[in-house]
Amino acid sequence: MSEFVVYLTVPTYLAQWIEHTFGKPSELIKESPESRVLNEFLTKTPINAIPDTGEGSNVSVVIPYFKGKDPRVYNYLYQSGKNALAESFRTLLIKNLMEEVGSLENGNTKISTLIYAWMEKHGVGENEWYTISQIYYRTRKKYFTEKGIKI
Repeated sequence: MSEFVVYLTVPTYLAQWIEHTFGKPSELIKESPESRVLNEFLTKTPINAIPDTGEGSNVSVVIPYFKGKDPRVYNYLYQSGKNALAESFRTLLIKNLMEEVGSLENGNTKISTLIYAWMEKHGVGENEWYTISQIYYRTRKKYFTEKGIKI
């Protein structure tokens, strides 16, 4: 593990899920989509760049050693790269939520109960319930409305 990190500012629910899933600081799985995004957009620190100290951020991601990209040299991520990494994490959260809650939805348990259980399992605080439930309902509705797919 390198000593270099990239700092992200993401919504609270996502920060909690990332920390619970990947640790603090977060260590990515080799060759995962998140790791590939990071590898693609890491660059050498520009001469005029101010070092990112993580002030105001709520997620830190360890920069691993990539083939041809030593984190001692390639340790800068522009804001657009940070946005891409955050989006990749959010997509992974949605896939995880839909897989685990969606597969149980047609049972004898209310969806709200399933969502609370999912949140507890994945380290997301109860005060984020409305946000997570809306992500679930909107994703489900989008697939059904646009493609007729029930998930």
